[in-house]
Amino acid sequence: MTSAKDTGAKDTGAKDTGEKGKGRVLQAKGSVREAIGKITGNAAVEKQGLRESEAGAKQAEADHPSDTPIDTGAKD
Repeated sequence: MTSAKDTGAKDTGAKDTGEKGKGRVLQAKGSVREAIGKITGNAAVEKQGLRESEAGAKQAEADHPSDTPIDTGAKD
């Protein structure tokens, strides 16, 4: 098997794992939910998507994401 280093290709860092990666996923999920809320005219879904997107952005940018409580507004 050849790697990016063997082929001379640039490694884009596609393996984004850990808390920052989870934050980016949450941010994307929230953005999609927010858009669906706007399209359907459902303010509650739009608001929840906005909260998830903001929480994901904070988690992705945090130095120690596991120390940062994330409030997505989800009801348990």
